Amino acid sequence: MTQPDPDKTTPHAHLTDGSAVGHYRIVRKIGAGGMGEVYLAQDSRLNRRVALKFLPPHLDQDAEIRARFAREARAAAGLDHPNIVTVHEVGEFQGRPYFAMQYVQGNTFRHYCREEPLDLAQIPDLVAQIADGLAQAHAAGLIHRDIKSANIILDKDRRPRILDFGLAAVQGGEMLTQVGTTLGTAAYMSPEQARGRQVDHRSDLFSLGVVLYELVTGRLPFEDENVAAILHKIATTEPEPLARYKTGVPQELQRVVSRCLAKDPAERYQTAADLAADLRRAGRSMAAGGSPREAAPPSIAVLPFANMSADPENEYFADGLTEELLNVLAKNARLKVTGRTSSFAFKGKQEDLRGIGKKLGVATLLEGSVRKAGNRVRITAQLVNADDGFHLWSETFDRVLEDIFAIQDEIAGAVGEALNVTLLGASGGAEAPAAGPKAKRAPNPEAYDLVLRANQSAQQMTPQSLAVAQGLFRKALDVDPEYAPAWAGMSGVLTRLAGYGYADHDASFRESKDCAERALALDDTLPDAYEALGWVLTAYGHDFRGAGDLFRKAVSLAPNNSAMVGSLAIHEAMFERYDEARRLAARAVELDPLDPEAHTAHGRINYMAGRHEEAESAFRRALELSPGMVPVHELLGRALLARGRVEEALAETQKEGSAGYRSCGLGIVYQAMGRKEESDAALAALLAQGEKWAVQIAMVHAMRGERDQAFEWLERGQALRDAGIAHIRVHPMLRGLHGDPRWKPFLEKVGLGG
Repeated sequence: MTQPDPDKTTPHAHLTDGSAVGHYRIVRKIGAGGMGEVYLAQDSRLNRRVALKFLPPHLDQDAEIRARFAREARAAAGLDHPNIVTVHEVGEFQGRPYFAMQYVQGNTFRHYCREEPLDLAQIPDLVAQIADGLAQAHAAGLIHRDIKSANIILDKDRRPRILDFGLAAVQGGEMLTQVGTTLGTAAYMSPEQARGRQVDHRSDLFSLGVVLYELVTGRLPFEDENVAAILHKIATTEPEPLARYKTGVPQELQRVVSRCLAKDPAERYQTAADLAADLRRAGRSMAAGGSPREAAPPSIAVLPFANMSADPENEYFADGLTEELLNVLAKNARLKVTGRTSSFAFKGKQEDLRGIGKKLGVATLLEGSVRKAGNRVRITAQLVNADDGFHLWSETFDRVLEDIFAIQDEIAGAVGEALNVTLLGASGGAEAPAAGPKAKRAPNPEAYDLVLRANQSAQQMTPQSLAVAQGLFRKALDVDPEYAPAWAGMSGVLTRLAGYGYADHDASFRESKDCAERALALDDTLPDAYEALGWVLTAYGHDFRGAGDLFRKAVSLAPNNSAMVGSLAIHEAMFERYDEARRLAARAVELDPLDPEAHTAHGRINYMAGRHEEAESAFRRALELSPGMVPVHELLGRALLARGRVEEALAETQKEGSAGYRSCGLGIVYQAMGRKEESDAALAALLAQGEKWAVQIAMVHAMRGERDQAFEWLERGQALRDAGIAHIRVHPMLRGLHGDPRWKPFLEKVGLGG
């Protein structure tokens, strides 16, 4: 092999038509740029045409770059995907590294951005195919780092393909990128690239978002006169909405672009597979007929109303108004309403409204203020277009404070009219429920505030937060024993505490059932109460069909409530209806993207369905939103184990805060690692936790191939009304029992057959 020239000045041999490069013969030069030269060549061994790409002279004399290039280009050669141009071979010619890749005829996306615009309806599927290719590369540990319209080619069969994985995928390849940077390349960099920070696969998704923006509008989202100015814009400014440059762009496609271009990688799509799914969903909506803009329903987030009262204790009134507006608006299936967790995440923060709209994926925002003095209240509300910050509607309400709910319904009706949506139960509408709801009563203000605080604490799903929530609900019921939402909230917390082993199993579940029934007796239109009772029937009563009816009732009353939709999603997954379960789980995340429970449910369902990459992404997002959330570290460990990443699975499982779930997970992971003694110790620790962990004990035995013990513990779990019985039909750790003649009869006995 030719040694590199230490002074980097030796000229390379000139390649001309007919030159021989090993078993390749140059046909002609077809391209050149800062990142190398490309030649069309004939492969004499396999009688095929290939493209030869050589590193540029100013780079190929660096020994470290040469070694890294060869190593990573060979890894790229292992990729086999219809949307990635294949790397055939890596070699050197007269000391100059090159790689041979599949020769594809066609035009790059840059051509279609600048010279021959594509029909808008074609774009989502084409970009989704590129996301498919990235998904496989990312799963193999390769990051492209230079996704741009010039690096994607549309072949003669109209199939898009990614170019240059053999060059740009070099780990640590920032040096290559910096040396060869042009205005065009800089415009596609992610903010973390622009700042010179470490990048991961989500950087590619940002760059693909730039390509998508460019295909739709014909221009780049971040443009300026020099590289420094472009990089500053990428790091600090938001791009103009697509509609500024292209008419008829549906909101759904705008949401995809906005999520791709989020400055914080945690707020982007976490996997290329998720991006591809949303692109295809947007494409189907656009193909459904009519104007693409009509495909997306009206969407809104209700931001916490500001307390402008002299007394800070009136904060409960402003928060309560926000919460009730959410509840009223969420009853309309034709209106997408962001959930409480995501809306309240912006309380007290002075964030740009356009940025909030992008983070929550909504077209409109409702904000306002409350000024309360004595028995009078002044409420100011504004409906804002999230794309440009313009006010669509505003009004001030001066009222005597006799019926808070009448004021809330009046404001909700006005918002609905402004959005051209008829709200359920609003005046003039024809969609009111057949059975008239019971008249609401104004709760005690202190109880109202306590329930708001309890709900916020419960959603963090840690042992400490659940205990705090339980105490707050009890105080609320002491203050106002006729307040139905407090009874429903208490039921939900008791079910979680019992199900996760933090409270007496039988006593807590019985109390939870009583609380849910008490809530329904007080208000039979309260969706939270139906959902709470549904979980009691699932986790303790083992009446799975009856629970399904309750979850569906809850969703019918609040079709835009993320918690209700997520609960129904879990129920559908229990009976292997994965397509519907995944659709509902994705909907729950869309409705409340900052709710860790929604992401956990999404992860559970994808794990059950065997979609382990998506499960991992969802569990990681849940932990970002709620560190220490039970039992998400153990669930993430299982997803990593399923993907063959055993050491990572062990590390995550060891972080689990629940001793029972941690011991269960360690018993499984150690067994998979062949460390039987440590698996034995973990199983012993789990047994020491008591019979309330019967189903988890059965899972460890099943994973270890100990079928008799597994069935023995499943029988105990059924007798003890173990909450884990609900998921045994679809739990991957029990699949080793499916061929046993005892399996189907047991499913029938517990109500999970059919």
